[in-house]
Amino acid sequence: MSTNKRQRICQCCGMPLEDGILGRNVDGTLSEDYCQWCYVDGKYTYTDMDKMIDICVVHIVNESFTEDQARAYLKQLLPTLDYWKNKKVGDHKYGKIG
Repeated sequence: MSTNKRQRICQCCGMPLEDGILGRNVDGTLSEDYCQWCYVDGKYTYTDMDKMIDICVVHIVNESFTEDQARAYLKQLLPTLDYWKNKKVGDHKYGKIG
Protein backbone atom coordinates (compact mmCIF):
# COMPACT_ATOMS: atom_id res chain seq x y z
CA MET A 1 0.00 0.00 0.00
CA SER A 2 1.45 3.36 -0.98
CA THR A 3 0.79 6.64 0.75
CA ASN A 4 0.81 10.12 -0.70
CA LYS A 5 2.47 11.59 2.40
CA ARG A 6 4.74 14.45 1.34
CA GLN A 7 8.23 14.57 2.78
CA ARG A 8 8.54 17.44 5.24
CA ILE A 9 11.63 19.60 4.89
CA CYS A 10 13.15 22.20 7.17
CA GLN A 11 11.84 25.59 6.09
CA CYS A 12 15.26 27.13 6.69
CA CYS A 13 17.88 24.70 5.33
CA GLY A 14 15.78 22.30 3.23
CA MET A 15 16.90 19.14 5.04
CA PRO A 16 14.34 16.32 5.13
CA LEU A 17 12.63 16.34 8.53
CA GLU A 18 12.17 13.30 10.72
CA ASP A 19 10.80 13.23 14.24
CA GLY A 20 14.25 12.76 15.80
CA ILE A 21 15.68 16.01 14.39
CA LEU A 22 12.82 18.48 14.84
CA GLY A 23 13.60 21.85 16.39
CA ARG A 24 11.95 22.93 19.62
CA ASN A 25 9.76 25.91 20.38
CA VAL A 26 10.43 28.08 23.43
CA ASP A 27 7.87 26.04 25.42
CA GLY A 28 9.69 22.79 24.57
CA THR A 29 7.16 21.53 22.05
CA LEU A 30 8.44 20.26 18.71
CA SER A 31 8.40 22.50 15.66
CA GLU A 32 6.96 20.74 12.63
CA ASP A 33 8.70 23.19 10.28
CA TYR A 34 12.35 23.42 11.36
CA CYS A 35 15.24 21.09 12.19
CA GLN A 36 17.12 21.13 15.49
CA TRP A 37 20.09 22.90 13.90
CA CYS A 38 18.09 25.80 12.44
CA TYR A 39 15.65 26.36 15.31
CA VAL A 40 16.66 25.92 18.96
CA ASP A 41 14.41 26.73 21.92
CA GLY A 42 12.30 29.14 19.90
CA LYS A 43 15.23 30.94 18.30
CA TYR A 44 16.52 30.80 14.76
CA THR A 45 20.18 29.86 14.36
CA TYR A 46 20.85 31.40 10.94
CA THR A 47 20.16 34.87 9.58
CA ASP A 48 22.41 34.98 6.50
CA MET A 49 21.50 32.88 3.45
CA ASP A 50 25.05 32.86 2.06
CA LYS A 51 26.39 31.47 5.35
CA MET A 52 23.59 28.89 5.35
CA ILE A 53 24.62 27.81 1.84
CA ASP A 54 28.27 27.53 2.92
CA ILE A 55 27.24 25.28 5.83
CA CYS A 56 24.86 23.10 3.81
CA VAL A 57 27.12 22.60 0.78
CA VAL A 58 29.65 20.49 2.66
CA HIS A 59 26.90 18.11 3.75
CA ILE A 60 25.41 17.48 0.31
CA VAL A 61 28.47 17.33 -1.96
CA ASN A 62 29.32 13.82 -3.09
CA GLU A 63 30.80 12.01 -6.11
CA SER A 64 27.69 12.74 -8.21
CA PHE A 65 26.85 16.23 -6.85
CA THR A 66 29.65 18.81 -7.15
CA GLU A 67 30.09 21.87 -4.95
CA ASP A 68 28.99 24.14 -7.81
CA GLN A 69 25.87 22.04 -8.36
CA ALA A 70 25.11 22.05 -4.63
CA ARG A 71 25.48 25.84 -4.44
CA ALA A 72 23.24 26.34 -7.46
CA TYR A 73 20.63 23.98 -6.00
CA LEU A 74 20.62 25.75 -2.62
CA LYS A 75 20.50 29.22 -4.22
CA GLN A 76 17.37 28.09 -6.02
CA LEU A 77 15.78 26.20 -3.10
CA LEU A 78 16.35 28.40 -0.05
CA PRO A 79 14.48 31.50 -1.29
CA THR A 80 11.37 29.32 -1.72
CA LEU A 81 11.36 28.16 1.92
CA ASP A 82 9.11 29.91 4.45
CA TYR A 83 11.93 31.14 6.68
CA TRP A 84 13.68 33.01 3.89
CA LYS A 85 10.45 34.18 2.23
CA ASN A 86 9.29 35.71 5.54
CA LYS A 87 12.67 37.13 6.52
CA LYS A 88 12.93 40.91 6.66
CA VAL A 89 16.27 42.69 6.62
CA GLY A 90 17.22 43.74 10.13
CA ASP A 91 14.34 41.82 11.71
CA HIS A 92 15.21 38.80 13.84
CA LYS A 93 11.62 37.72 14.42
CA TYR A 94 10.42 35.82 11.39
CA GLY A 95 7.05 34.27 10.62
CA LYS A 96 4.98 31.87 12.67
CA ILE A 97 6.50 28.60 13.86
CA GLY A 98 4.49 25.42 13.50
